[in-house]
Amino acid sequence: MQTTSSIRKRLTLAQREELLRAYRRSDLTQREFARQQGIGLSSLQNWLRQTARPRPSTAPAVQTFLPVPNLLSATPASPAYRIQWPGGMALEVRAGFIASELAALLALLPRL
Repeated sequence: MQTTSSIRKRLTLAQREELLRAYRRSDLTQREFARQQGIGLSSLQNWLRQTARPRPSTAPAVQTFLPVPNLLSATPASPAYRIQWPGGMALEVRAGFIASELAALLALLPRL
């Protein structure tokens, strides 16, 4: 019984990329190209799949955070003043009001 030893030659990444460029330039089928170059069809197909997938980045991901105000957690300030009229109408005035604006608002109330 005769045994033959097959020695696989390992290609560098640069050699594989050159083979893939040559394959893409050729008008050959994958099978024909692999046979002409002396590489396995499954190797060629695997290399093509690997180049089709995006490579994961080795650089750490940069995260940037934008400050966003949390409007939901703010509890509404209680009114500084509350005026209740007979009939249920009420006016609440918070701290920091402008007196002239309040006076104009109170002047409108009798018309309501």
